[in-house]
Amino acid sequence: MTNEQDRARLYELLIEELEDFAIFLINPEGTIISWNPGVERFFGYREQEFTGKPFSEIFTPEDRAKAAPEEEMACARTDGRSSDVRWHLCRDESRVFVEGVLICIKDEGGKACGFAKIARAVRPQQAAGSLIATLLEGTEDPIYATDKEGRFVFANSAAASLLGRSVDQLISHTHEEVLPPSVASDLRSTDQSVMSSKHARLVEEKFPTDKGERVLLATKAPWRDTQDGLIGLVAISKDVTNRIALQNEREQLLREVSRANKELSDFSHVVAHDLRTPLRAVRTYAELLSRHLEPQLDATTQQFLKFVTEGAESMDQLIESLLQYAESGGELSPTRVNVPAVIAGLLHRLEPLVHETGAVVTTEALPVVYADPVRLLQVFQNLIVNAINYRSSQAPRIRIFSETRAESYLIGVSDNGIGVSREYLEQIFVPLKRLHSRAVPGHGLGLALCKKIVEAHGGRIWVESTPGKGSTFFFTLPRGTQAPGQRADPGNKDQK
Repeated sequence: MTNEQDRARLYELLIEELEDFAIFLINPEGTIISWNPGVERFFGYREQEFTGKPFSEIFTPEDRAKAAPEEEMACARTDGRSSDVRWHLCRDESRVFVEGVLICIKDEGGKACGFAKIARAVRPQQAAGSLIATLLEGTEDPIYATDKEGRFVFANSAAASLLGRSVDQLISHTHEEVLPPSVASDLRSTDQSVMSSKHARLVEEKFPTDKGERVLLATKAPWRDTQDGLIGLVAISKDVTNRIALQNEREQLLREVSRANKELSDFSHVVAHDLRTPLRAVRTYAELLSRHLEPQLDATTQQFLKFVTEGAESMDQLIESLLQYAESGGELSPTRVNVPAVIAGLLHRLEPLVHETGAVVTTEALPVVYADPVRLLQVFQNLIVNAINYRSSQAPRIRIFSETRAESYLIGVSDNGIGVSREYLEQIFVPLKRLHSRAVPGHGLGLALCKKIVEAHGGRIWVESTPGKGSTFFFTLPRGTQAPGQRADPGNKDQK
């Protein structure tokens, strides 16, 4: 046997033993003419079943429709080879994900005389490695790993960009070699602490850059081998610079709002005092004039003086309502509040109005909440009085109930009054907005006050109503620091 024959036989043996690869030859027309045992392993074909088949039969119907087999051979003729990673069809119509290369075989004159296809299945471990590499490089979050001495052994593009270097300029270098001494010293201290602790840690770090200082929230964890030996450290960071800036702006805005609310409250007190002084004088002198001249006044004049007195009283009540509305924007003093106790005390104060109108107020399973007790009392008072004032021809029936949710309490105040039309459901919470004549008491501030107080507690308020059948006002209060599930004893008390 000649050396040439020896090499050919050796080549055949090598191809036959490469069972981790599917290798087969294709003639210029695209017909399979030879195979190795790896074909049976990956595609399920025996030699006699595989040879003589068109090359295109191992492609999926979708790829055949796109002329992928022809494009692959055309590319191999032009470039000498064509690489691909795609699904191929097995003998039983199942699919295998294959990484392969089609090589064009040429004769001594350079003419294509066939093709060789070399393919291997992409195993889960290979796919996972490729996927992880893509994720690490694709994320905007800086990710890097260092050895025990602090030398970079891995860094993605985001980490390199943060440190003002390329990835190649980071690998094998330490923090001290790429960062200012003070920054590097802080990082080294943190990293050494994390590596010695055996536990991951969340830390805040600051990096100087050309665009200013960046603040990052980094999760750092010891990097260990399968025998729990320390290799180094892995860090995954999140740039929170903009978030912190927004938080600082929000806190500054809250301080300014709080200051403005205090100034408004102080101003309101001064204005209320200055307005009430002449109002008291008008009302007092009108009453004195009425008593002093009563025998001499006719009915019309007495009626006019009564209008003056009632107008002064109405203005005084409006000033009081405006003052309460201005003060509702001030600081809260939250504490644990027993809602049933608040309702019981409130109904005692409202006893004359409740008795006069024949109202019946029912409470059901109300909770203990974390709120400002004075402000919460104002909410319930305005909702109950509102339900009584906007009653129908029937005696008011008011039901106060609650529902415990994951993060809040939902409280409802339901009545059988005249109701609110759909187009006014939002308007009724606007300050000084009244939908009815002066025959209904009030100044249009009660519901606006409720909205302001509820929102100051982090909740929201709304109404559902059917004209002629009544309304239900709902508002939420966050569960806050109250012990989960703690509630007052449920009851069903009718109070008149």
